[in-house]
Amino acid sequence: MKDMYTNEAPRYTTDGESDFAPVGEGVIDFKTILASRDVAGMKYMVVEQDATKDGKPFDAIKTSITNLTTKILV
Repeated sequence: MKDMYTNEAPRYTTDGESDFAPVGEGVIDFKTILASRDVAGMKYMVVEQDATKDGKPFDAIKTSITNLTTKILV
């Protein structure tokens, strides 16, 4: 799972690594997407945070997990 800050064309590309956001902090609507996880047969979620604006990917991963467990998957 990856999120991004920008919602401008071209949408959802990996151009510009500094655009990656922690899951739940960007423009991707994970709550709606993951509402269908059982129907889709989803077994696993993986948060990938390879770059951040502030250079602190482990803080971003912690934010992603917090957002998933307190805002998105509830």
